[in-house]
Amino acid sequence: MLRGILADRYQVEKLPADVDAIVIGSGMGGLTCAAVLSRMGRRVLVLEQHYVAGGGSHMFQLKGGLKFDSGLHYLVPYSGHLLWMAAGGNEMPVCFERMGEPDGTFDRIALGDEPPFAIKNGEGHLPDLYAQFPEHHDDIEEYLRVSESVLKQFPLFVMSKTFPAWLQKLWHRFVLGENWKRYAGRTVKEVLEEITDEPRLAGLLAGQWMDTGSPPDRVSFMMGMCVSRGLAIEGGAYPVGGSTALAKSLVPVIEKAGGRVLVRANVKEILVDQQSNRVTGVEMEDGTIVKCGKVVSSAGYHNTFAKLVSEDVTKRLGIPRRLSVGSSSGFVMANLGLRGTPEELGLTCANLWYHPTRANGDMFSAVNDFMVDPSNPDHDPMIGITFPSIKDRAEAEIHPGKTTCQILCTVDYRWFEKYAGLQSRKRGAAYKALKAEWGDRLVGMLLRFYPQLDGRIDLIDVSTPLSIEHYLGTNEGGAVGLDHTPARFTDWEVVRHLDSRTAVKGLWLTGQDTVTCGQPIAQGSGLITAMRMLGLWRSIRYLAKTLPPIVRQVVSDSRAKARG
Repeated sequence: MLRGILADRYQVEKLPADVDAIVIGSGMGGLTCAAVLSRMGRRVLVLEQHYVAGGGSHMFQLKGGLKFDSGLHYLVPYSGHLLWMAAGGNEMPVCFERMGEPDGTFDRIALGDEPPFAIKNGEGHLPDLYAQFPEHHDDIEEYLRVSESVLKQFPLFVMSKTFPAWLQKLWHRFVLGENWKRYAGRTVKEVLEEITDEPRLAGLLAGQWMDTGSPPDRVSFMMGMCVSRGLAIEGGAYPVGGSTALAKSLVPVIEKAGGRVLVRANVKEILVDQQSNRVTGVEMEDGTIVKCGKVVSSAGYHNTFAKLVSEDVTKRLGIPRRLSVGSSSGFVMANLGLRGTPEELGLTCANLWYHPTRANGDMFSAVNDFMVDPSNPDHDPMIGITFPSIKDRAEAEIHPGKTTCQILCTVDYRWFEKYAGLQSRKRGAAYKALKAEWGDRLVGMLLRFYPQLDGRIDLIDVSTPLSIEHYLGTNEGGAVGLDHTPARFTDWEVVRHLDSRTAVKGLWLTGQDTVTCGQPIAQGSGLITAMRMLGLWRSIRYLAKTLPPIVRQVVSDSRAKARG
């Protein structure tokens, strides 16, 4: 069964007695944090508003039992080691298979009418890039130099999150310094247009920007490089058993320590004592009060402080209910069931990213054209095409002769906002017609690149940012939480409020809003929050009992790779 241990429905009698910590939200940040605390003897209660645990790593079923990813479409291999750090044990709890065709291609980028360009594991595509743009050799070299400088600083940025806020401020000033401000503090579009005057080259260098959740004229260059170069350097990977396997490996760890992961568990308010400004627990929507002196919110900054913490508390402690950084973009996603095996359909596990361009090859302006006027038929949408069942061969064995496909398109929440106040699945004929229109448009784009799929589509299901908002509980349907704008990483007034430790005593934050988006980074945020809650010496004890088998495996893998 797909859900199993991930669908333990909330009932008052299921609440554990005397919990040591409450975690709101069961994404990878929340579950990782809860698992680490559990392994250190804490009894943790995880409360999830959705009907299945896992957040953006859960899978859902459609007609015929076909499974689709809700948000995790690929990650990097070291996600397995982070999962291992949280779950413990002598071997990795989930196997991660590297994606790619025989030559290492795991992504393709198509700009306008140009042939798709293959992105390969280990940046094996760089010779092809030099060959395609021989007159811009120096531009490519400069891009590699600049992106390398900011990628080297990214671990230092993540490390800063382990420090108290006062030390983070000094770290940003003296360790990250001006180079961080220069590149994390500007957009992908700004930096790439400074590096090269060849728009097609700039488009390819930014071609995987949809993974950041923000258009290239809005997203930080640092975040863009974590996607465009980070994925290629590390290589794309996918968990055996599907993305839901991650949550399935963590929930038993929590339960073993006496904790519980409950779904359909809607938290109404995080309770705070007025005199001490300390958390006292949470109030559920049914009025049940669960007492606890430690609460971790993995629900996102705006959900936490604009909805779950009372205005009286935020005003008294000077906590902004909303930051100057808004929500990331949402997606329209078409989930398709295809008749035929991948071999019959001529498909592989490689993803395809398509971006429109203007006549001169300018992707940035064409993307903006679409975002400004999406209804114009001359403005192509930018899309990502991925095949979940090919990435997980076990799924192909369950549904022989069937292949699943997902088409993603970056959109603006405001295009759907007028339907937001209506009940899910009861938003009326106009909303259904709008979804059908988007479905037809995206399928048309699919057939442009995969004409062999014409007549092979048995199922079409379309979701919008309202679906993301309803099922994943995100603010304004933001697919990856807060927007990854330059201000998020360089404006201290924003950075300091995204610390895992909040001004409310006993209230902590974790998840993608505290560091960045991406399942591995969300896992890392869970580790960081848990270790800051445990303190230095308990964290050292935790690492001492957890790291040895992981280190042995990493060394073994490195030696095998060297021999191979």
